[in-house]
Amino acid sequence: MESGNMIHDIKEYVKYLDGIHKRTMEYVKVIPDELLDWKPSEDKFSTGDLLRHIASSRLMFLGIFEHGSWNYTGHDTSKGASLEDISNYLEACQIKLTEGLLKAGNDVLTKKVLTLHGHEVSAWRILMAIPEHEIHHRGQISTYLQINKIEPPQIFGLKIEQVTTY
Repeated sequence: MESGNMIHDIKEYVKYLDGIHKRTMEYVKVIPDELLDWKPSEDKFSTGDLLRHIASSRLMFLGIFEHGSWNYTGHDTSKGASLEDISNYLEACQIKLTEGLLKAGNDVLTKKVLTLHGHEVSAWRILMAIPEHEIHHRGQISTYLQINKIEPPQIFGLKIEQVTTY
């Protein structure tokens, strides 16, 4: 049994998503071109794969609300081979996602959709998964950067070592 909605206004939710997207784009700015194809092992996503995956997943999530179907179009280099192309793809997918959600309006918050496992849930639950998914992969990118001796952006301007107890 589902309780009340966690999200009450789609416009406010889209603003929140835009903030997450902006922080992800700060990571894109520090990725050198030579790191796009780097991956920790052959069976893992490369840095470029992760970025393309984040973007393509935005369209997949939008498809759930617009068409009721899960359609992942992939993360291969046809979505962008250079950092500039990948950045443009991320921006385009974010715009398409946010415009689609705004067009759907607050009605999307009470709509029922199917999960990947075929269970019916309120769409707001899937909306909650969108930022969680992106932040998860942004954490992977942060790790990739650090393994390669590149300092990742501090999302709120400070490292934990710089935070003092008040």
